[in-house]
Amino acid sequence: MSTTVVDDTLGRRLRWTLGSGGTSSTARLARLVVPAAAVVLALAVGALLIMIEDAPPLDVYRSVWDTVATGRFGWRDTLIEATPLVLIGLGLAIAYRAKVFTIGAEGQYLVGATAAVAVVTAPAISGGPGPLLVVVGAGVGAACGAVWSGLSGWLLDRFGTSVVISSLLLNYVGSSILAWAIRVGIRDPDGFVPQSREVGGATLADVPGLDTHAGVLIAAGAVVVAAVLMARTRWGYLVDIHGHNPDVLDAQEMPRRRLVYAVLLVCGAMAGLAGIVQVAGVSGRLNASSSVGYGFTAIVVAVLGRMRPLGVAAAALLLSALTIGFEGAERDFGLPASLVGIVQALIVLFVVLGDGAVGRWAKG
Repeated sequence: MSTTVVDDTLGRRLRWTLGSGGTSSTARLARLVVPAAAVVLALAVGALLIMIEDAPPLDVYRSVWDTVATGRFGWRDTLIEATPLVLIGLGLAIAYRAKVFTIGAEGQYLVGATAAVAVVTAPAISGGPGPLLVVVGAGVGAACGAVWSGLSGWLLDRFGTSVVISSLLLNYVGSSILAWAIRVGIRDPDGFVPQSREVGGATLADVPGLDTHAGVLIAAGAVVVAAVLMARTRWGYLVDIHGHNPDVLDAQEMPRRRLVYAVLLVCGAMAGLAGIVQVAGVSGRLNASSSVGYGFTAIVVAVLGRMRPLGVAAAALLLSALTIGFEGAERDFGLPASLVGIVQALIVLFVVLGDGAVGRWAKG
């Protein structure tokens, strides 16, 4: 199957999910109702799976709620878990609104984090002022994530390679770079297991009152910036034009290839920034467990959030709350750790099915 067919097929299947299936009030309402219904249905199926595990579903869901809403660290952990998902999800939302289907955020996240840690822990600058190290780390992480994402654009422009395929394969290269770095390139000489040097002065400060790292504020600011960018600027207008009818870009005096490059660079920059924010705010160093699938989960966030910045933030909080809540329920009731992943996958499945049903109904 040619790469053009792959992209066209994916584009058709995500037509309604990405918000271009219609402009009527019914279509707009459906884009709000379908995700809500998908969550309810996924939780209903999840209840059946919980019953199979001989646990009472209502008690389990009550434990999920209590862990997040009333637990000592519930909201704090939810905000921290949501931070990388918001940052990566915003970049993917912009790309998908332009119908540039990249799934390489995981590799961009890892490459950005690895490069940033390598720079801020380098002996030449690691003793510098903390605020300077934070800015340098964020800049390096975003820049390297952007370059890694831009490779898919170059492969598309030079060889006609599908962005879907190239970005997916680059994830594995990114994982290999991380594996080499923590064993050789930036390995902590005093560590007993493969891990990077500590970021030290580049550690993000805590936010007073929230008991979270400053990355939460970075993510919140990114939502505002993305919302303004997409709704109030010419560039955001061109992104939407490319998503609906790329031929119209010629009348706007912007080559399609330039917009595709720009979208991929923004997407990669957000993923790379998320990588260093997560390291500097949570783990303090890179190790074998740094690849936890945020780049893939963020695809769910972007789809569930309807490619809108506020929707992305809401979806990230929802999925993060489920993750944190089910961790508590798993401890209380001995449930399998994979349960929350199944529920999240069911949400996506029901969103896609619901969008398909609405699309068929709208066509008559």
